[in-house]
Amino acid sequence: MSELRKETASYPLNKKTYKFPKFPFSNGKVLFYLFLVISVYGLPVYAAYMLASAIEPVFEGAIIEPLEQVFSHTPYLIEQVLVGDFGLFTLGMYSFLWAFPVVLFVGMSIAFTEEVGLKDKITSEITPSLRRIGLSGRDFIPVLTGYGCNVVAVLQTKSCSACTRKQCISMISFGSACSYQIGATLSIFSVGGKPWLFIPYLFVLIIVGALHTKLWYPSANKAADYFYPATPINTGSLKQFFGKIKGTVSQFFLQAMPIFLVICIIAAILDGLGLIAKLSQMVEPVLSLLSIPAAASVGLLFSVIRKDGMLLFNQGGGELLASITTVELFLLVYLASTLSACLVTMWAIGKEMGFLYALKHSSKQALTSIISAFSLLIIYKAIIFFF
Repeated sequence: MSELRKETASYPLNKKTYKFPKFPFSNGKVLFYLFLVISVYGLPVYAAYMLASAIEPVFEGAIIEPLEQVFSHTPYLIEQVLVGDFGLFTLGMYSFLWAFPVVLFVGMSIAFTEEVGLKDKITSEITPSLRRIGLSGRDFIPVLTGYGCNVVAVLQTKSCSACTRKQCISMISFGSACSYQIGATLSIFSVGGKPWLFIPYLFVLIIVGALHTKLWYPSANKAADYFYPATPINTGSLKQFFGKIKGTVSQFFLQAMPIFLVICIIAAILDGLGLIAKLSQMVEPVLSLLSIPAAASVGLLFSVIRKDGMLLFNQGGGELLASITTVELFLLVYLASTLSACLVTMWAIGKEMGFLYALKHSSKQALTSIISAFSLLIIYKAIIFFF
């Protein structure tokens, strides 16, 4: 035993060599800024939910129900377009109630963090820790911007290095839920009676988005830029702050909402002509594998055009959502969110990276979305079986 002690004593341990690695976010300051990120982007969503929940009963009783009675005796197709399951005065106004507060509050939050330099400050502070998990501060800014608008975020990836731009675009396309997508998902989960699903939904988006990026766009760049310049907090400009909010609101009323209302009209006409029922029958075998009702096919279709197109799941005052289980509701919203980026985002990716690249990117994302949805279902069934 003494010989063994002498032998080991001649090889002293190097503390640096045998030091256990720290958890990436173990630094208290980093944890504070991560909490700040969650607060800045999470609290506006919660506030929007509380506001919409309070207004919804009054809105239905004072506006939607009287309109349904007024147009109940009009010709069938007109009735469907105005107050049917996909009607302008039913689904359209109902969706506005849930989407606009999210767009407004998240837009205000993003405008504030940009104007006072808080978004850049957060990024600069957590960059060293992000590097440990393969991200950089320069890439983190567009990903955060994606929670406001994916198109703007894709354009911002020009600031990324050539080695990481594909990875950044991938994470934006899959994991950054834009304000319209957040408003739509919050509305659907709330109408389905399970608003708490919104939190795990965001976590799954981020986790699967990171795995998707790692799988399809592996980076061999070992000498990426670790430095991100610190940004001082300033008072900002009140005029520019309100200007950004005005731009967000204008975009919602002049671009987003008109397009969604057109989607409502098209869906109502297709429903009135019985074409949606035929479409549902065609895709029923595929959706049944995920235990998703065929009636959800139209919402999935229009979610590819625009992410808030998934608001069509609210059809019939929420009858579809009331008829499915919690897991089916989660998978339905998850598929609609990740099956593809919206067409405008795909167009922006095509202009920046080439349209062949955008097509390949879209097919990879669709494959990951479907496989991950099946995986989530299998994991859920395994948990139920064993517990």
